[in-house]
Amino acid sequence: MKRILFRCDSSSTIGLGHVKRCLVLAKRLKELNKNLKIFFSTLDLEGNINFEILKEGFTSYSLKDNSVSSLDYVIKGLSIDFLVIDSYEIDITFETQLKLNNHSLKIMSFDDTLNLHNVDFILNHGIQAKKHSYKNLVPKNCKILCGSEYTLLRDEFFKKYNKKIEKNSIAIILGGNDVLNLSSKVALFLLEINSKYKVSIITTRVNPHLKELRKNRDIELLVDSDNIAEVLSTKELVITASGGTLFEVLALKKDFINIEIVSNQNDITNFLEKKGVKTTIKAENLSLKELEKKIEYINKKDVYKKLDLKFSRDKLVKKILKEIK
Repeated sequence: MKRILFRCDSSSTIGLGHVKRCLVLAKRLKELNKNLKIFFSTLDLEGNINFEILKEGFTSYSLKDNSVSSLDYVIKGLSIDFLVIDSYEIDITFETQLKLNNHSLKIMSFDDTLNLHNVDFILNHGIQAKKHSYKNLVPKNCKILCGSEYTLLRDEFFKKYNKKIEKNSIAIILGGNDVLNLSSKVALFLLEINSKYKVSIITTRVNPHLKELRKNRDIELLVDSDNIAEVLSTKELVITASGGTLFEVLALKKDFINIEIVSNQNDITNFLEKKGVKTTIKAENLSLKELEKKIEYINKKDVYKKLDLKFSRDKLVKKILKEIK
């Protein structure tokens, strides 16, 4: 009986994506092999969604700090066979020490910033990721899983929706916490461009700007929605961040404008640019004029003609299960 540990965090500053995608992977692994024992270990950071881990039926162990010794204690205590790391705070030195301390431990690390790693598996689930980029970054025997075939999408984004598209409807989905408070800014710009726009902001309860967002009676605010894919399917346009939510929007093949919010989204936005998909606005360049220009561009172009994406629900899970037998 294999024992898997996910090491990931969420907070009002680092976002919710690490925990969200690890939960997708954990649930799929358990679905295909009910004999697996799956655990999580997290820090208790401000604005975290660790409650979602418990809600999904997994046991989570709180770490006192982000040290090798703290994580090593959990690994040994639970007799972990396979460790999944999804954290920018864990580097090659940390991984190497874990390997020295646990000779039979297999490690898979998420990586979307092309860093050095000492692991058995690298997972870059970005649509832009290429195997050759890791040539000098990982050990020769490291298995590299990357590209849209390995993108982690929730089940709802693999369904077909036949909902009627609402005229002039626009959804804004800029992360569960929207650290820069861009949702409000974008909504105000949209209503200035066209007062007939029906604007919906999709966010979560850990968004620190909820009080401000609730004051705007001209927008629809959807908090902790459990049918995001279905909601997005009814919109003419989606304005999204350039990370995991962008992949979800692409899976639905919705018209989109993506905002590059943090530097680690640069590889994705460069990929789109090279494909001739000019939908990106950098957060620092966000303005009414820039938004208006992108809306005009989207109305004239079919960006999916230039994108060849191969999203798969189970390929990643089957690959992992095959390797950890």
